[in-house]
Amino acid sequence: MEYLQLGQTDLFVSKLCFGALTIGPLQRGLNEAEGGAIIRRALELGVNFIDTAELYGTYGHIRVALQDLDPTYPVVVATKSYAFTRDGMLFSLEKAQRELDLDVIPIFLLHEQESSHTLRGHWPALEVLWEAKKAGLVQAVGISTHHVEGVAAAAEVPEIDVISPLINITGIGIQGGTREDMLTAIQGAVSKGKGIYAMKPLGGGHLLARWSTALDYLLSKPEIHSVAVGMKSIEEVEHNVAYFQGRRDLPKPTSTTRRLHIDDWCIGCAACVNACPNGALEIRGGQAVVAHPEQCVFCGYCGANCPEFAIKVI
Repeated sequence: MEYLQLGQTDLFVSKLCFGALTIGPLQRGLNEAEGGAIIRRALELGVNFIDTAELYGTYGHIRVALQDLDPTYPVVVATKSYAFTRDGMLFSLEKAQRELDLDVIPIFLLHEQESSHTLRGHWPALEVLWEAKKAGLVQAVGISTHHVEGVAAAAEVPEIDVISPLINITGIGIQGGTREDMLTAIQGAVSKGKGIYAMKPLGGGHLLARWSTALDYLLSKPEIHSVAVGMKSIEEVEHNVAYFQGRRDLPKPTSTTRRLHIDDWCIGCAACVNACPNGALEIRGGQAVVAHPEQCVFCGYCGANCPEFAIKVI
């Protein structure tokens, strides 16, 4: 497994990052023991980087995976919060420490930033993270984003250490520009010392038919220090680790087709529509519908915001 320094931080991360969204309640819904065993297998095979978020509901899975682990093994956990106030971020930080059972959070990100305007709106939360970094409770501070402008804005803030942008070979899910625009923004951020780890390399599953080409596209980019891949089984872990270690004789991974399911008790409140970063959903006839399935990257944000629990990835 290849390990790279994440920007100008003191963190060295595996090229393959374990994306923990897929094992949690927004997608596969594995319990903590099941999910923890999958993450632990990744750790055993040399993956030392785990991406999660408060929204994902997977802190307990990661805590189980880290139990009784050799304390000298340098595990890097990155989490994210939508908090925008001081009190909200203080709550999110304490929750992450408690539920992960970690005194120090290696990387803490603002979740899903769009531009310099949203950064300004979240500034009180950022200040909490910078104070926590100074106090030794957080090692690196950053943002995640689907937006080209989000990367460019974060690159201009010296105190931001890490950016997790959405980028893949077809550009599916990228907001505010093309794949080339996003890559240019990433290159600009790297020139300013930012650590970069990519999300949605397989477009939420849309690119599984060409998974090797999609992964090779990102692995060929020196400006991308790590690639977060969602994994929901030990078989997927072993398959992806082998590929990242250089195996090129592997078959295409077996995977079921995913889709968004909307139950008939949907009340049409539009919470899911407003939460979707890619414009895949609309309200028609008083209910939510997947109007643009090609735009859906199965992030699960719609389901997390549904007050009726009527929408989920299956």
